[in-house]
Amino acid sequence: MTAIPDEKRRTPRIQPFVAPCQIAAGTRRLSAHLTDLSLEGARVACEAAPPALEEWVTVEVRLPRQAERSSLPGRVKWVQPAENRKGHTFGITFEGISAGGQAQVATVLAEFRRLAAELS
Repeated sequence: MTAIPDEKRRTPRIQPFVAPCQIAAGTRRLSAHLTDLSLEGARVACEAAPPALEEWVTVEVRLPRQAERSSLPGRVKWVQPAENRKGHTFGITFEGISAGGQAQVATVLAEFRRLAAELS
């Protein structure tokens, strides 16, 4: 396992963001939760053994205000034990995401920012 690298993100993530999801990693399927989200990746929390570093995975999630589940492919970039509970958290960088998947994530991010602006 590796530690979370120094901040190198090019796009901001929305936090807190929690959505139940499934992670397809090879023949394994893990129940998990997205805990933050950006156009380029996500953080995932799960109780099961995490996927390996650099493993290709697909995040299957019903994003807020989306009628269908999104399938967001990517690679695992870091893994660490979860803080304050059992399990692990890991970071995924989206790779090979479809234009439709990108649009779905962009819509969620825009709505989140709009609602946050209304609160401030």
